[in-house]
Amino acid sequence: MGNSECIAMIFTDGQETRLGALTRCMGKPALFYGGKYRIIDVVLSNCSSSGLNIVGILSQKLSRGLDPYVEDNWGRRLSRQGGGAFTLFPGENENDYLGAADAIYRNAGFIERISPKYVCLLSGDHIYKMDYMKMLDAHKKKGADVTVAATPALFTKPRWRETIDADEDGKIFGFGANRDLVPMGAYIFNWDVLRKYLKTENEYGISPKDIGRDVVPGMFFCEKKLYVYRFEKYWRDVETVEDLWESNMDLLRSPFEFIPEEKGEAILTSFCSQLSYFTETMGTINRSILSGLHVILGRVEHSVLSDSVVIENGAEVVDSVLMPNVYVGKNAKIYKTGVGPNVRIMNDVEIGTRNGIADFTFNPLCTNGVSLIAPGVCITERTKLQKNSYIENS
Repeated sequence: MGNSECIAMIFTDGQETRLGALTRCMGKPALFYGGKYRIIDVVLSNCSSSGLNIVGILSQKLSRGLDPYVEDNWGRRLSRQGGGAFTLFPGENENDYLGAADAIYRNAGFIERISPKYVCLLSGDHIYKMDYMKMLDAHKKKGADVTVAATPALFTKPRWRETIDADEDGKIFGFGANRDLVPMGAYIFNWDVLRKYLKTENEYGISPKDIGRDVVPGMFFCEKKLYVYRFEKYWRDVETVEDLWESNMDLLRSPFEFIPEEKGEAILTSFCSQLSYFTETMGTINRSILSGLHVILGRVEHSVLSDSVVIENGAEVVDSVLMPNVYVGKNAKIYKTGVGPNVRIMNDVEIGTRNGIADFTFNPLCTNGVSLIAPGVCITERTKLQKNSYIENS
C-alpha cells in the first residue's frame, strides 16, 4: 500500500475554547479558512505534495464532522496515489485522546499493520507549506531518532513558551522558555524508538499524553538523537479568534508567499477552485478573496468570503472574514469581524465601530479590535456593536 517507509499521522484537537462557539460543534481543523478551504486541507495538501500518501487522522469525537469530509475528498485523492486517508476515532465507549502521544499509543495497531520505518506526526490546525520529504532526508542524514520542525522564535508571537535550542549542526541541547526555536507541531520519529515511549507505564517514567511536552523531552533526557529541522517560511498556529482572523488577512497581504503556484504545491480542497460572483454596477470588490457563488451589491474591501454570501445595497464589509451562507442586509457596516456560518446580519447593523454599545465586549476571546459573530446568529436591524464584541446564541 503506497509509500509505507514513512506514514503521516495527523492529530486533531478537540474543542478549542479560545475560539468560542466556532468550535462548539466542530473541531478546529474543520473550520473554514481562506474562503474555500478547511484548516486541515493545509497539512493534508503538504502530505499529498510530499508523497506521504498513507495518512491516519487521529480525530476526536467532536471532530466527527471531519470524517465524511476527509474520506470523501482526501481518501479518494490519496488512494489514487496508492495510499489513503484513514480516520481513527477513540473507541465508542472510550474518552477523547488525552494528547497526540496518547492517540498514537491507542492506534499503534494501525501503524504496526503498515510497519513503517518512520512516522511523521503532524498537527491538523497549523498553517504552513512544507515538503516533508526534505525533512525526512535531513532526518536520515543525521541518523536522528526524532527530528523536530521548528521556526525561529522571532517569527512567532510572544505567548510561546515551549521552545528549544540547537547547535549549528541542528542537534537539540535544551528546552524551556526564551530559547531560540519554536516547535511547529511537526515531528519525524523512528517508529521502533517512538513506540517504546508510548506505553502507559514504561521504564522511563514518561507520560504518554503529549508529544512536545512529555515524549520528546523524555527522549532527550534518555540521550536519544534529537535534531531540529529549521523552517524559516510562513507558519501560523490557529489558537484564538485573532489568529483565525489574522491567518485570513495574511492571504490578502502576501498570498504568493504562502500559496506558491509551482506544480504540486497548491493547497487542495474538495471545493471548486473557480472563483465566481455576481455584482451589479453599484457593487465593488477590492483586495478580497471570494470563493463560490455570491451576490455582491455593496462594498467588499480587504476581506475573505466563503460560499453563498449576500451583501445588499449600501452594505460595507471591510477587513472581515465571512464563512458560508452569510447574509448582510442593506446599509450594514461590518469592520474587522469574523462571521461564522449561517449568520444573518439585518439592515443598518454596525459591527466593529467605536460608537456602538459595549454590552458584548467583555468576553476575553475577542481582543485587538477583532469581533466575532458565532454560527447561526441573527442580528436584528439597527443594532450597533463596538469592536471586540462577541455575539452568540444564548
